[in-house]
Amino acid sequence: MLAFHLLKKFGRRRKNPKNGVITNCVKMNLAKIMKQCEPWQKDFFQALTLPLRGSSRKATELHPSDEGHSVEFFSIAEKWIKPNQVLSAAERLELYHRQYWYRILDSLAEDFPVLRKMSGDQVFWDLIEQYLLTRPSQSFTLRHLGEGFAVFLSKSEILNNQQRRWFEAIARIEYAYMESFEALQSALPQAADLENKMIGIQRHVRLLHLPVPADLCVDWEDFAPAYHCPHESVSVAIWRRPSGSSGIVRIPNEEACFLSALAGGVFLTEFFTQLPEPHPEAAQVSSWFADWQARGWLCIKGEQGLNAFDIDEPWQEKQAMSSQAMSFPQP
Repeated sequence: MLAFHLLKKFGRRRKNPKNGVITNCVKMNLAKIMKQCEPWQKDFFQALTLPLRGSSRKATELHPSDEGHSVEFFSIAEKWIKPNQVLSAAERLELYHRQYWYRILDSLAEDFPVLRKMSGDQVFWDLIEQYLLTRPSQSFTLRHLGEGFAVFLSKSEILNNQQRRWFEAIARIEYAYMESFEALQSALPQAADLENKMIGIQRHVRLLHLPVPADLCVDWEDFAPAYHCPHESVSVAIWRRPSGSSGIVRIPNEEACFLSALAGGVFLTEFFTQLPEPHPEAAQVSSWFADWQARGWLCIKGEQGLNAFDIDEPWQEKQAMSSQAMSFPQP
């Protein structure tokens, strides 16, 4: 096995997106991107996504392995990379390979802190590695790296049935923070707008129907309480506050259904005349709307708003080079 010099992970670490600057990121299909690449670019990316091996692996939290790089890795290196006086072609490729893996491992781990706590480090890093091997980065931004993680967990053979149900739900919650973080803001309705404009739900509001109460896990020290917790389905909403921080609240199923009906946009005067029986009492609906308006959930469909943040928010430890800035969570 060819030995490589150890290289420590360095550079700015990406913060978990509980809040931050909103950008309009466009997701791109990896297959379409690869079709536009030159042959050397395709081979180079293929080499980067091969498993982390040798001394480079020892600098991570992945389980140790003495297995060396595959023939494919060395073949790509010899085909496209010239050696220099210090490094061979494979060693030069390894520099990029390890940096790719160090970056995506750290980024994905930072996006799923509750899942890491519930699964424990050993299982967590096994899951992370298997996921990244089966589903390499599909986007130009690290924010989308965990897009398919929940589905992967629901089918993972590393987990038992109970873990699959809970871990998938946890991952859905934590990735919803990512989606809420970068969603655009639509115009907020005023009182008069509710009567004559199409009203919908802000795109940063993520409504999740979960098979288990995974929202409780953030307060648990480990996964043990899950074995004694009733497996009841719950609905939660995740949204972005004006401060930029994220909020999560559990909502009754009846309210969740009502919200889902509004998501596509409705004229309220028509909407309320067409409600199927039995429908919520007027006082209940009025209370819901008051809560939604106070939280900034409602929007005017088709009218873009401002991604404005509270200037009094304590934006400390903001990293200008980070892909996501983060302020301290608000109580």
